[in-house]
Amino acid sequence: MTAAERVAIVTGAGQGLGRAYAARLAEAGTRVAVVDIAGDAARSAAEAIAAVAGAGRVTAHEADVTDAEQVGAFVGAVADRWGRVDALVNNAGGALLPTAPFDSFSRAEWTRVLDVNLTGQWLCATAVVPHMRAAGYGKIVNVTSTMVAKGLPAGLAPYVTAKAGVVGLTRALSRELGPDGIRVNAIAPGYIPVETRKTVHTPEAALALRERMKSEQCLPVVGVPDDLSGAVVFLCSPDSDFITGQVVNVDGGWTHG
Repeated sequence: MTAAERVAIVTGAGQGLGRAYAARLAEAGTRVAVVDIAGDAARSAAEAIAAVAGAGRVTAHEADVTDAEQVGAFVGAVADRWGRVDALVNNAGGALLPTAPFDSFSRAEWTRVLDVNLTGQWLCATAVVPHMRAAGYGKIVNVTSTMVAKGLPAGLAPYVTAKAGVVGLTRALSRELGPDGIRVNAIAPGYIPVETRKTVHTPEAALALRERMKSEQCLPVVGVPDDLSGAVVFLCSPDSDFITGQVVNVDGGWTHG
């Protein structure tokens, strides 16, 4: 199977990191489905990617990854269009809420963060796996966070907890799906400043965090979205066929440093 025949779904791809992943996968020759809860953002990203990769090689889908029916619908639409689903990048997520003490979050806020960051990844994996099993091959790349390793920064307990769950999900699925030829890995991004629809830090706090993280990394530079994309493309490609159940830190050495 050539790169031009492969099909990848990237969730949360209307902006930021997800958009960068989708663009690099398309650049590598893969057909890409851009999924985002914000339909306009998904369509805008898909149009920009299609201008480079070709209109017939990118599709846009508006969906909430916490809604099983919507997830099933976009996965079905991708499979109907291209006849296969080779890779899933479970990127949709985010801290969603401003930093606060762990015991100040409401039950609804806690549940929402876990639903978007953890349950959504499970739902998307559940939807793509039948297609991958039928082919005897597939790649699932979950997105966790280096915050899991250190529990920092303070004030994001729901997010850190959800991303820790993603590590467990990755390891459990790699064991369960290995006999089906499906590889499941995760990337753990370091701090990458991106524009998002939800403000977590004040501008001053965001700047202070950026500078602190840079000083603590082995590589004293501020990461950009494209710094993560190579790892995603690799884990979606045949070059990583003997890798599964792994969490790859892409963080400038922050976790090690």
